[in-house]
Amino acid sequence: MRTFLKILLLLLFLIAGFAIIGTYWTFYKPLPDYSATLSLNGLNNPVDVHWDPYGVPYIYAESEEDLYYTAGYIHAQERLWQMTLQQLAAEGRFAEFLGEDLVELDKYQRALGFWETAQRIEDEASPEMVRLIQKYTDGVNDYARENARDLPIEFTLLDMEPIEWTSTHTFAVTRLMAWDQNIYWWSELAYASLEEKLEPNRLQELFPEYSDLYPTTLDDNQSRTIASSIMPVLSIEQKRRSLLSMEGSQWGSNAWAVSGEKSEGEMPILAGDPHMGLSIPGFWFEMHYNTPNQSITGASIPGAPFIILGNNDHMAWSITNMMADVLDFFVEQPDQDNPGRYIVDSNSENPETEPFRYRNELIKVKDGDDVLFRVRHTQNGPVISDLYDSDELLGDQLVSVAWTGHEVSQEGEAVYDMNRATNIDQFEEAVQKFKSPAMNFTYADRDGNIALFSAGNIPIRDYNPLLFRRGDDPSYRWNGQIPFNELPQLKNPPSGFVAHANNKLHTDSYRHYIGSFWAPPSRISRISRFLEGADSLSVLDMQQLQFDAFSDHAREITEEILPILRSDSENDFSTVLTYLENWDYNYHPNSTAASIFDLFFLNVSQNTLTDDIGEEAYEALISLNYLPIQIMSRLLTYDSRFFDDIQTEETESREDLVRQSMLETISQLEEEFGDEAINWRWENVNQISLKPPLFTEAAEAPDAPGILRVIVSNLMSKGPYPVRGNAMTVNKAQYSWDNPFQVNLGPSIRRIIDFSSPGRSLSVLPTGQSGNPLSTHYGDQTDMWLEGRYRYIYRDSTFFQQTSYQTMHLLPLR
Repeated sequence: MRTFLKILLLLLFLIAGFAIIGTYWTFYKPLPDYSATLSLNGLNNPVDVHWDPYGVPYIYAESEEDLYYTAGYIHAQERLWQMTLQQLAAEGRFAEFLGEDLVELDKYQRALGFWETAQRIEDEASPEMVRLIQKYTDGVNDYARENARDLPIEFTLLDMEPIEWTSTHTFAVTRLMAWDQNIYWWSELAYASLEEKLEPNRLQELFPEYSDLYPTTLDDNQSRTIASSIMPVLSIEQKRRSLLSMEGSQWGSNAWAVSGEKSEGEMPILAGDPHMGLSIPGFWFEMHYNTPNQSITGASIPGAPFIILGNNDHMAWSITNMMADVLDFFVEQPDQDNPGRYIVDSNSENPETEPFRYRNELIKVKDGDDVLFRVRHTQNGPVISDLYDSDELLGDQLVSVAWTGHEVSQEGEAVYDMNRATNIDQFEEAVQKFKSPAMNFTYADRDGNIALFSAGNIPIRDYNPLLFRRGDDPSYRWNGQIPFNELPQLKNPPSGFVAHANNKLHTDSYRHYIGSFWAPPSRISRISRFLEGADSLSVLDMQQLQFDAFSDHAREITEEILPILRSDSENDFSTVLTYLENWDYNYHPNSTAASIFDLFFLNVSQNTLTDDIGEEAYEALISLNYLPIQIMSRLLTYDSRFFDDIQTEETESREDLVRQSMLETISQLEEEFGDEAINWRWENVNQISLKPPLFTEAAEAPDAPGILRVIVSNLMSKGPYPVRGNAMTVNKAQYSWDNPFQVNLGPSIRRIIDFSSPGRSLSVLPTGQSGNPLSTHYGDQTDMWLEGRYRYIYRDSTFFQQTSYQTMHLLPLR
C-alpha cells in the first residue's frame, strides 16, 4: 500500500509539474517585460516607452514613422487577440477558424460590405495617410512574428495563428465602429414590424415625436409583409453582438465642457464618458505620444494608430453619438423580363432599369466545404433579403439597405488632423472630414474656448424617414447630405457650458431631418441643471456628476403611479409605498425603491404592449430599450387604449395595469430575494460581470468542455459586481430588457481635463489596459471604475516627476 501511495504521490507531483509548466507557457510567457531592451527591424531611431503603474505606455520617438510603428507594436503586445476578432468581423471569416455554425454570420458581415468599403477607402486615402498606417501595420506584424511562441491564450485554445494585419484592417476599424453606433438598423425594423400589427392611429402613439415636416402617416403602397420577411436579419445582428460581447444597444455617452467663467480654476474643464458595451478587455487603450512636434494623451482603439479621445498642448475633446438617421431600407422591384436587372424608375411609360452589381465571396469553413456566396447590389446598397429564403413572403420584391457608412470618407485623416490641431479653427476643419459614424465632438482649449460640433454624413430625404422606401421611385432616393455648416454647432454660449447626452440637438424649426430616436431627456436634464446651478465648478464636481445616479425618469413616473397605488383599497401596497414615497430617485446600492421601480417598469411595459403587438414584435421593440422607455413614459403620463388587454372581455384601464404590474413586482422580488424588502436592495439586483468576447458564448454552450468553462469563468472573467445607476442616470448602467439587471453597457472610459492644470488629467477604464488574463493590468481599474475613483494620466514631463514607471528601450535593428 505504501508503494502505491508513493507512486500515486509521484504521479501527482508530475501532473502538478506539467500543469505549472503548461500554465507558465500558456499564460505567463506572453506577458511583456516593461523594462526590456528590444531591437526592432522597423525603427529608424531609438524609441523609449515608459510604462506607468497601470500599464499606460508613454512613447517618446524622434519621428511620426517610429511613433506609429511603436504604437502598432504595443497594441499587438497588449491586445492581439482583440485585434484578431476585429479582423474576423471586418472580413467575415469566423467560419474559417470556428466552424460551419458561423457561416450565416460571415454571409451577413460580407453582405454589409465592411471589407469592400475599407478597400475603397484605402484606395482613395492620401499617400501620407497610407504611409503612416503602413508603419503602424509593420509594428503589429513584427510583434506577431517575433512572438509566435508567446501568443495569448486564446490562440492556444483555438489552435490558431495570428492573421497578418494589413492597412485595410485599420481602415475597416472605423466602419465596424460606425455600424455598432448605428441604431436605426434596429429601430426601423422594429417599427416596420409594428406597422403590420396596428392600425395607423394606434401605431402613431408608439412613434417617437418629431417635426411636422415628417408626419407619422403610413405609406399605403408598402406591403405589410415586408417587415416580417426581413426580421430574421435582426436575429443575425443580435447573434453577432452576443458573440462579440456587445449586447448593449451601443447608444449613449455624456460629454460637457464648462468655460473659465464657471470653473474654479478660471479655465475650461472638459469631461466625457462614451457609453459602449462592457466586456473584458475593454474597447479603449490609453497612450501618450511624444515627438519633437507633438505631445498628446488619450484613448486609442487597438487596430488604429491615432488618438480618438484626446488632449494635446492646446485642446481636448470627447465624442457622443449624434443619434442621426443614417440608414434606410428600400423595397426593390426586379425586372420581370430580365432577372439580372431591377427597376430604378417606374413613373414613366417604359420603366427604366439597371443591372444588379454582383460581388462574389468565398467563405472558407473549418472542417467543412467552402461556401460561395454572391452579394447583389442596387444603386441603394446591398440586397439583404438575399441572406435567406424570402420568396414566400416577399414574392418578386427585394429589400436593400442604404447606409452612409458604405460611402468613402477619411475618418483616419480627420482624427490625425485633430491630434495635430493647435486651435479651434484647425479642429473644426478636421471635424468636417469625419463622416461615419455621425458624432458630436465636445471641445475645450487653453485659449478659453468651448464648443460642440456635429459631424457626419446625414442624408437629405423626403417622405417618412422611418418606414421602408420605394426603390423604383427616384423621389424616394437620398438627395445628397446635410452640409457641415448647416449641422448643429455651438461655440462659447452665454450659458458658459455645452453638453450632450444623445438628446435632441435642435428645435422643430430646424430645417433638416437628423433623427427621431433621441435618448430620453433624463441624463441631459440632470447634467444641465447641475452645470447651470454652479458658478465655480471644480474637477471634484465633474467627478461627482459623472458618477451621478439620480433619475429624472424615475421621478416623473413615480409621481404618476403613487396616487394610483395609494387609492387602491383591495391590495396591500404599504411596503412599496413606504419605499417609493421616501425615495430620492437615486440608484444607489442600498436603494430598495430602485429595484421596485425598475422591475415594475419592465412589468407594466410588457403587460401594456404585448397583447397588442405580439411577443415577436415586443422582443424587437425592447432590443433598444429606450424605445419602450419613451413609449411607456408617454402612455403612463397621458393614458392610452393600449392599457386595455384585448385578450379579456373586460376593459382594463391605466390604473388596472399599474396595480397588476406592481403586484407582480412584489411577488417576483419576494420569490427571488425573500419577504424582507431590505434584501431587495439595488446592489443585490443590478450587477455586472465583465466577460471575454467569443469565449463567453462558447463556454455557456451545453456541450462546452469543463476545462473551458473553468478557464473562462475563473481566469478570463471578472465579477459579478454590484453597480450603481441605471439606463436613465448620468452614470449609466444599462441592461438588456430580455436579460434584466445584467449590466452590459456603461461608461467605456471616464475622462476629465482641467486646463488650469494642463500637465495631467483624470481617467479610468472599466477593466484595464492588458488583454492577458494573468497580467496585473487585466482588470486593475475595475474597482476604481465601480467606486467612481480616478487615476492620473499625464501629458508632459510632469509624468517623470509624479509617478513611478518602467522603461522599455526599443532600438533599430542594425
